[in-house]
Amino acid sequence: MLVEGRACRAIEWDATNGCVCWIDQRLLPFRFERRATKDPEDLARAIETMAVRGAPTIGATAAYGLALAWIVDPCRFADHWLPRFRGTRPTAVNLFHACDVMERAVAEGLRGRRLIELAEDYAEREVRANRRIGEFMAECLARGRRRILTHCNAGWLAAVDWGTATAGIYALHRQGERPHVWVDETRPRLQGARLTAWEMLQEGVSCTLLADGAAAWMMARGEVDAIVVGADRIARNGDVANKIGTYALSLAAREHGIPMYVAAPSSTFDMSLESGRAIPIEERGAEELLEAEGMDESGAFRRVRLAAEGVDACNPAFDVTPFQNISAIISEQGIFTPER
Repeated sequence: MLVEGRACRAIEWDATNGCVCWIDQRLLPFRFERRATKDPEDLARAIETMAVRGAPTIGATAAYGLALAWIVDPCRFADHWLPRFRGTRPTAVNLFHACDVMERAVAEGLRGRRLIELAEDYAEREVRANRRIGEFMAECLARGRRRILTHCNAGWLAAVDWGTATAGIYALHRQGERPHVWVDETRPRLQGARLTAWEMLQEGVSCTLLADGAAAWMMARGEVDAIVVGADRIARNGDVANKIGTYALSLAAREHGIPMYVAAPSSTFDMSLESGRAIPIEERGAEELLEAEGMDESGAFRRVRLAAEGVDACNPAFDVTPFQNISAIISEQGIFTPER
């Protein structure tokens, strides 16, 4: 997708310099910076610290990281690097999918440059899936639905390129349509405000930032035509784990008769889990709720306290939305609808 008019991906292999390059999402929208490394530990830390985030991008990062791990430290690939990457974050199943792919490749004898090529192919398959998702999604959104509400960031930053939830929006926009996107701010890390809104502006898509708590009221006023979100893991029965707040959106959408679509590649489906009750939910640090970070007038990053000293905070990063609350799940394989 576009950054200041130039095509860019969230993470990719730099063949010229023999390293992995990624966008540090923690700095957006204030600064656009790309990092580069030949050290797999840097990529593991990038996942942990959310310098890279979003289920498909996390998976691609793990694939690149494990390819580097075999090149620089093959003796510890199985005992150290595989568990190191699997332990970076618990909810996004794409991470574990990518680790399994790389583990099987090593067991089958792939080495060196061929592992890098496999990681590149893994990332490229995600991008192809996203483009296909966009085609299906555009068909759904083209039925008179132009005012689209999103939650968190399921854009190209989260999915290597094109995005999942945003793929249909971008497809419509490039077809000459004029969708308008209500962008949930998405507390506490503000991925909507900091990332999705930035993406929309870069691509030239009309958008308006919306407080999370205002979404249901906008639905009640008739100003939302459809909701599109991504997913971090989808259980066998269709239950969806996504950024905290998604479940509440599904309840409001159901009350007001607004279609709610989930967009995710097949790598996000976890057929080993019968239902959403078995999906592990990441609990993140209290400081994400108690503090906030931004840029001051001088251009310096600053962290400020939001709540009273001594107060505790509960910070689940995800929730689970029952399949029955969803109008359809859209993957590169097609459109799946629940039985009513």
